[in-house]
Amino acid sequence: MTRRMTRRTRRALTWLGDAALPIFVGGGLLGLPFYQTAQVRGRFLGTHPATAGATLALVLLALAIAVFSLLRRDHVWANPAELTWRDRPDRDRPLRTRLTVALLLRYAVVGYLFAAGGVLLGWPDLPLTAALAASSALFAFRWANRPRTWVELVAPLGLAAAGVLFAAPVVLWCAVGVLTVVALVPLKRALPARRDELVAGWNARVVRSVSAAFGDVLMLLPRAHPVRMRLIDPPRIALASFLGRRTALPFAVLLALAVPVLHHVFPLVGSTWWTAPGAYLAVMPFAGGLSDMTRVDGLRRWVHTDAKALKYAMFAVLTAAAAVWVTVTWLLGLPVAPYAVPLAAAAAVRTVTRPNLDYGGGGASVDAGGVYTPVGLLGQLFRGPDLLVLGTVVLGLAA
Repeated sequence: MTRRMTRRTRRALTWLGDAALPIFVGGGLLGLPFYQTAQVRGRFLGTHPATAGATLALVLLALAIAVFSLLRRDHVWANPAELTWRDRPDRDRPLRTRLTVALLLRYAVVGYLFAAGGVLLGWPDLPLTAALAASSALFAFRWANRPRTWVELVAPLGLAAAGVLFAAPVVLWCAVGVLTVVALVPLKRALPARRDELVAGWNARVVRSVSAAFGDVLMLLPRAHPVRMRLIDPPRIALASFLGRRTALPFAVLLALAVPVLHHVFPLVGSTWWTAPGAYLAVMPFAGGLSDMTRVDGLRRWVHTDAKALKYAMFAVLTAAAAVWVTVTWLLGLPVAPYAVPLAAAAAVRTVTRPNLDYGGGGASVDAGGVYTPVGLLGQLFRGPDLLVLGTVVLGLAA
C-alpha cells in the first residue's frame, strides 16, 4: 500500500513539474479580469456600456454548456476486462463518483465565469443565479444517471435560449421550478448501466485518449448512423454522410444560441469573428464521412467516384447547412456575415481531407507552447483552421 501511494505521489509530482509553466501562465491569464479590470473591459467592450443582464446571460450560457456536456455521459465506462473477470454487483457506484467529479469541475468553471462577469459586466441577481445553478446541477446529475433520451436536451437548449433572449427574472424563476420538478419527479426508473453501454463508453474513452496523445482531432468526429439511401453518386453520398450524423444537430443548435449571446455581451468583437468560427464548428461533425473516405483506402475504393467530385458535393451540402445556421443566428440578433458561409464550409472540407498525420517528416522543430514540435507536423495539424483564420482576418478587415 505504501509503495502504491509512493508511486502515485511520484507520478503526481512529475505531472505537476511538467505542467508548472502552463498552470502558472494559465492562472495569470485567468486572473486578468480581477487585477486588470479596466484593460480587459476596454479590450472587449471598448466605449460600449455593459448590456443589462449580460452577466446573467453569460452564466445561463455556461450552465447550458455544462448540462449539455454532462448529458453526454462520458462518465459511463468500464474496462471490459474488469467486467469479465472482476465484475461487481454495484457497477453504478464508480459511475456516480465520476459524474460528481465532472459536475464539480464544470460548475467550478461556471463559478469563475460568474465572478469574472460580475467584475467586468456587473453583478446579477445573486439568489436567482444560485437557484439556476442549483436546479440545473440537480437536473444534470439526476438525468445523467438515466437512460439517454432526446427530451433531456430541452433543458440545456432552454437555458441557452433564455440567455439569448435575456429572459425576465419571472421567466427564469419559472425555469428554476420546472428544472427542479423534472429532476425530482421519477419519470422513469433509473436502470443500472448495461454492459454494452459500459464497453461503448470505454471504447469512446480510448479514442479520446489516443486522439489527445497523437494530436489527431479528426478521430473525435462522430460515427455515422445507418441511412436508407442509395449511394449512387457524390451528392447522395455527401447527403447520406450528413444525415447519418444527425446526432450532432443539438451541438449545432447550442452553438447557434451561444454565438448571439457572446456578441451581445462583447459588442466590440466583430460579428465575422463569431460567425465564421461558429459555422465552422457547427458543420465540422457532419463532414466526418468525407474524412473517413479520405483516410481509409477501403472506403475510398468502395465509393467508386472521383475524390474531387466528392469534395465538391460535400462542400455544397456543408455550405447549405452553414447558411441555415447563419440564418438562425441572424434571426437571434447577430449581424449577418454572408461570406463566412462558404469560408466555414471550405475550411471544414480542407480540414477533413487532410491525409493521415506523418510524424516522421516534420523537418525543423519550433517551440510551440513549451514543446518542440516539427514545423511540418504543425502544418498538418493546422490544415483547415489556417484557411479559417486567414479568411476571417480578411473578412474582418473588409467589414
